[in-house]
Amino acid sequence: MVESFACPAIRKVRAERLTAWAQLMEALVAERRPDRPVPSMAGTAAIGAVMHLPATAIEEGRGLSTMSGILVDTAYRLLPA
Repeated sequence: MVESFACPAIRKVRAERLTAWAQLMEALVAERRPDRPVPSMAGTAAIGAVMHLPATAIEEGRGLSTMSGILVDTAYRLLPA
């Protein structure tokens, strides 16, 4: 993801895919819990956190295999469940 900033074409595709991912997460939560409105930008916040976690693990010298449960749990907790 970091390298994508070096190329405008890749940066555009990256932004489109991340937006689509965030919108999908928000739609799934809205469908599952129609009684709880999804806050604006909740999907974007969840995606941002999920993308930051692997970078932090790499910087700290931890293996990415330790991150799978944390990534799922973080996304789940950031969006209304």
